[in-house]
Amino acid sequence: MKIYIAGKISGDKNYKAKFARAEKTLAKKGHSIMNPAWLVEYPEFQYGDYIFISDWMRSVCEAVVLLPDWEQSEGAKREKSSAVAERQKIFYGVDEVPFAEEA
Repeated sequence: MKIYIAGKISGDKNYKAKFARAEKTLAKKGHSIMNPAWLVEYPEFQYGDYIFISDWMRSVCEAVVLLPDWEQSEGAKREKSSAVAERQKIFYGVDEVPFAEEA
């Protein structure tokens, strides 16, 4: 399954490690991952630029995994709403995601 990871990035200095752990766990379960933490921050790009790209990343996936802090992020809340509207599967944490052969 193609899975997008959503969670708090802005204001979380450890977001890259948090997203990397989620990605590693999901990949070990046999899934393909879109991780917005792959994006490199450059001063020329605005918050809206990253939201645009992240939304595209999410839109090509079958499911969204919401990390435990997703409700503290306006971006993740918007991603969840878009996932609901587009009828993507939503998982509340990596532990809810089945192994690929079970999905």
